[in-house]
Amino acid sequence: MRVFPRISYRAAGAGRFLRRRARRGARAGRGLLSAVMLVAAGPLLLVAGGCLGYAGLPAARLGFVALASAAVLAAVAQGFAVLRAGGRGRQRSSPRGDGDRRFLLDLASWVRGASSIGHLYAQVAEQVAGEFGVDGVSVFIKDDATGDFVCRVALRGRARGVSDAAAGRLALAADSFVIRRLKHLDSPLGVEPESLELWVKGAPPEAREARASEVAVLRGVGARLLLQVRTRGRLTGVLSLGPREPAGEFSPDEKLMLRSVAGQLALVVENSKLLERMVEEERLRRELALAAEVQRRLFPEGPSPSPFVELAGYCQPARMVGGDYYDFLAFGNGQTGLAVADVAGKGMAAALLMSTLQASLRAQVAACAPDASADGALARLVSTLNLLLCNSTGPASYATFFYAQFDPTARRLAYVNAGHNPPIFLRSGRPDDLQLLNSGGTVVGLFEHCAYEQETVQMEPGDVLLVYTDGLSEARDVAGEEFGEARVRRALAESARLTVEEIRDEVVRRVKEWCHDAPQHDDLTFIVVKVR
Repeated sequence: MRVFPRISYRAAGAGRFLRRRARRGARAGRGLLSAVMLVAAGPLLLVAGGCLGYAGLPAARLGFVALASAAVLAAVAQGFAVLRAGGRGRQRSSPRGDGDRRFLLDLASWVRGASSIGHLYAQVAEQVAGEFGVDGVSVFIKDDATGDFVCRVALRGRARGVSDAAAGRLALAADSFVIRRLKHLDSPLGVEPESLELWVKGAPPEAREARASEVAVLRGVGARLLLQVRTRGRLTGVLSLGPREPAGEFSPDEKLMLRSVAGQLALVVENSKLLERMVEEERLRRELALAAEVQRRLFPEGPSPSPFVELAGYCQPARMVGGDYYDFLAFGNGQTGLAVADVAGKGMAAALLMSTLQASLRAQVAACAPDASADGALARLVSTLNLLLCNSTGPASYATFFYAQFDPTARRLAYVNAGHNPPIFLRSGRPDDLQLLNSGGTVVGLFEHCAYEQETVQMEPGDVLLVYTDGLSEARDVAGEEFGEARVRRALAESARLTVEEIRDEVVRRVKEWCHDAPQHDDLTFIVVKVR
């Protein structure tokens, strides 16, 4: 008589063999999924890069293709997960199992067909409402600036394709009761109409008004089930479902499917925020490029030909736009005006003040046509310019400013230095005879009532004048050492016999050699004047 049951070792071995094959198949499935994600990631990055680099189409529309690709990738992953789960437990699945899998894969096609982020949210809400038979679906997305969860779309009743006009005014505060609960729950949160009153009554007296406002929002969207939309463990959105048609509870499988949809929505939210930042940066870059082009047009294309003086100018902003300015002005009496300014600050604010300074100067010159030979004419011009800037700019806005006019009849240069770096005046044939032009007064635009002094220097053929901003003398090398005024003077003295264009190019070459690979930290601007 046999006491122990007969054991088929062949069958037992076959069982172990089949289990090993099953485990290998699971690993292969995961490997296949990883491969699919890696292969899809390449085109996704290329499309995302193309949305910024291709100027022929709007960046927002091209960038949305990248978002669609990401969501399609998520749908493939979710589809694999559902198919694998369905293979393990078909006996527990609901009769809607095949339809649910199709729903996940259809979500990818909706993403591809959406024209904007808002349109995509509306499509998701509409399809979820129809698929699960709920009377209303709302999507709340976290606002990065405030932390509040703002309703981006709210579908109610039978108007499936129409967003609630008041959706944008509905929001759940970042510290609201329901948001705090959703953050600490792993499963969806059911909302019963009867419990909403208890939420208000159970709140501390100081929090009841905020709790009542929160309940009003939930009632406004008809919330019955709230699902967390999480990105890397952080709550970034809430998917709200209304009552079912007809009334009924969600099965565990339906809740699992809804959580899968929320997972896909999380990827859409994450990529949409990334895309919005990319599009905003691209918009700012294009606006800066346009501003830089406008600013370049403010500078003279070249000095008017003069039989008395040679003129050359150079300006290299540290950013796309800058606050340095130079100008050449020709008068009917043969005189030539020279202006160089350095606005406090950098970037767009400095560029706007620079344009104001240029417009004010040209308006004053056109109105009064100052004569360099008249006593105090330039001093009065700079004083009026200072008053105009004080009345049109903020209290912290100012500029250093140098203005001069050359009278060819007397070969004299009249000037006013308003807090600017003293220009270097070099006598012809005397490299050691340097004069700094520093007479004038304080900066323009800071104090409303300022008096300025005007000074005149006699010039001879071959004399050279270099007017520059501090971006030239303070240009730094990789060690942080400045180019310095001594090197500026040496560069001028050693190239004074050349033409003004050659002097300009030689100064630029020496500064660039000095800075080498060091980043430019300030605008670099100067003009060269040489008497014929």
